[in-house]
Amino acid sequence: MERKERRFPLSSWLSDHLTHKMVALIVVIGFVAWLLLCVVFLSRLDEVIRRAYTSALTGEVQEVVIRNIHQQMFLSLTIFSVCIFVGLAVALYLLAIAPIGRLRQAMRRYYEERERPQRTDRRDEVGRLQNAFADLVGVVESKEQAERRLIASISHDIKTPLTSVLGYSQRLHTNHLTAEKQEQYVDLIYEKALRIKAVVDEFDEYLDSGLRDAAPMALTTAGDLCGKLEREYAAEVRDAGVGFTVVCACPQEKLICNWEHMRRLFGNLIDNAFHHARAEHLELSLTCRREGEQLVFLFRDNGVGVPPEMLEQIFEPLYTSDQGRKVSGLGLSICRSIARAHGGTITAENVHEGGLRFRVSLPLAKV
Repeated sequence: MERKERRFPLSSWLSDHLTHKMVALIVVIGFVAWLLLCVVFLSRLDEVIRRAYTSALTGEVQEVVIRNIHQQMFLSLTIFSVCIFVGLAVALYLLAIAPIGRLRQAMRRYYEERERPQRTDRRDEVGRLQNAFADLVGVVESKEQAERRLIASISHDIKTPLTSVLGYSQRLHTNHLTAEKQEQYVDLIYEKALRIKAVVDEFDEYLDSGLRDAAPMALTTAGDLCGKLEREYAAEVRDAGVGFTVVCACPQEKLICNWEHMRRLFGNLIDNAFHHARAEHLELSLTCRREGEQLVFLFRDNGVGVPPEMLEQIFEPLYTSDQGRKVSGLGLSICRSIARAHGGTITAENVHEGGLRFRVSLPLAKV
């Protein structure tokens, strides 16, 4: 349930125009100025009183009267000063301390009751802090949902072949199977075990792909990287009857990257094209060029593309267009993790002439 903040009149205007540092500075300056004003005022007033009563009163009577006047003035000035600073303290409490207390309560409610905090229209430091906390909660919840989907999908991908392994294993315990049937069941168990291993290996690769600190980075040129990628995949791709061209328009530009991660990134893009392009004669191309301070790799196929509303979803962990769940759908998510680990980005777009194009942008090395 959304809670409305209680505010005293003009607090909204003050929140929009006064920062807490400004309020604290005003209070300090006001306090010092007030003390100086009081000292000057008392000294001048004492001088006036003494002049006024010097001619009218003499001796002890004069001193008693002046002392009483001083006491009354000091008492009145003290009461007035206390009222002033109590008012300032109340204003400071309502402007700064109370909102921080409400923010602390919102954090506690989220921690204890999972109640999502609300954004505020305050534009001071407290308002920005509360909105940042609300945004952070949204990011955390999105990640938690993604993790739950990840665990559920991994569980599904493992449970299905594992159920088959258990079923075939139980049949092998019967005494009425022919040797041919036993060999068939052993082959099926082995096939299902390989599928489970593939899921686990890909999940492990997904976890490792975003760990930049654990991966050694090296300075390389765009030409060297494109040459390595062509030597790594050209023969294998062409042997499968697929066209593959690599063009580097800026061979001397430099970047800092991990070769194994780059090999994995573009290998996953090639594997994705093999499984999902659905082209009659598949053609793949990789183009490298410089755009500003970025080194951009354009990987394109001539397949059927992706529906526009799914161009962002394809990078989510375990998203796959394979309705039979034969693949775990982590390949493109791994690509995004690798690109982010290198300080870059990866996006996908449909090409007007047909096919899907991935755009991998990596920062140039500053040497």
